Amino acid sequence: MKTPWFYGWNVLGVGMMSMAMTMGVVFSAFSFFAVAWMDAFGTSRGETLLIMSVAQLVTGLMYPFTGRAMDRSSLRWIGAAGILCLAAGLLVSSFTTALWQLMVIYALVMAGANALAGALYSQTVAARWFRGRRGLALGLSSIGSSIGALVFPLLVSTLLGVMDWRQTMQLLALVIPLIAVPLMLLVIADSPEQKGIEPDPDVAQPRVDGEPAWSTRMILRERYFWAMLIALVPIVVTPVALTGNLAPYAQDLDISAQAAGGLMSIWALCNILGKVSFGYLADRIEQRLLYLLALFPSVAALLLLLLAPSYLTLLLAMIALGLGSGGYLPLIGMMISRHFGVLAYGAVVGLFLMCTRATVLAPPGAGWVRDHFGSYDYFWIGVLVLFAVCAPAIIFVRDRTRGS
Repeated sequence: MKTPWFYGWNVLGVGMMSMAMTMGVVFSAFSFFAVAWMDAFGTSRGETLLIMSVAQLVTGLMYPFTGRAMDRSSLRWIGAAGILCLAAGLLVSSFTTALWQLMVIYALVMAGANALAGALYSQTVAARWFRGRRGLALGLSSIGSSIGALVFPLLVSTLLGVMDWRQTMQLLALVIPLIAVPLMLLVIADSPEQKGIEPDPDVAQPRVDGEPAWSTRMILRERYFWAMLIALVPIVVTPVALTGNLAPYAQDLDISAQAAGGLMSIWALCNILGKVSFGYLADRIEQRLLYLLALFPSVAALLLLLLAPSYLTLLLAMIALGLGSGGYLPLIGMMISRHFGVLAYGAVVGLFLMCTRATVLAPPGAGWVRDHFGSYDYFWIGVLVLFAVCAPAIIFVRDRTRGS
């Protein structure tokens, strides 16, 4: 049945909401809870922030399993399970009496919520529902993390101003599933065929019937997978390192905390613009050219940071980096869906995200370089060298459509 409004946009919106809620609560609002925990439990900054690193690493280890589950099971129930994990994690965390308890909860329950209902979920939903406009859909779906970063830090900081952190977590544990779970159960479907409607009408790519069944062993033995991974690593490292060190880096330049916060907001807005733009372009240009369009702003940002550092150069670097790094998720999505098809999409993205999870060490690595050498410059130079070594791998990422 053909309708004027493509139902896939409804499904995409719910996927974005899930990503915004999950990543917004687990990661974007984390630092506000961390300050409250340091006061409550008398722990150091390093001890408390370790919770975040552990949660990110465990999430990466879970991705191959949750990705494979998304390829084989109902997306509706997987997403609902992730949101319920998030609610359970918030509720149990509100009753903790020691930091180690929070470490366990975030490493198991909150990491599970992110792996089930976060970025991988939103991207898989988009890949399943869109063909001709898949690049645009992947770009829009990835905005969920940016929306979460804009909404939940402000929401949590506001709530912490009128109630304590335990009550804040309990309130979120109640409200989030009441909003998200009914929408998931009512709206989400695995494919247009399941809803009895025609697929995305603007089919720009030919569909190939009989997609190959990609096992984990086959994926890991595929040269395309490793070429894509190697080429994209520097684009992942650069924004993770800079945004993770923005406050102390700004402090080194005598930039106020308020101004640094403004720079982060500018980066988030440019990141949204980058995601939409790269998503739009992904349906129209060859993916290796798209990679270069993401690479050049990231390299430009690093070169700006190596110039005489100032507020202006940092502002320009954040704008360039926001635009360039915005292409990361749409680019991954298109590369994977074109080569591996949509039936193995969750499994391949899950393995990819697991393999790149080590990039969470970039922020402390950059901080270590600053502490030992008195400047971040050596780290930025190291990332430029990484670009020079890794970028040529994109030659082996050939643009072809398999089961798209």
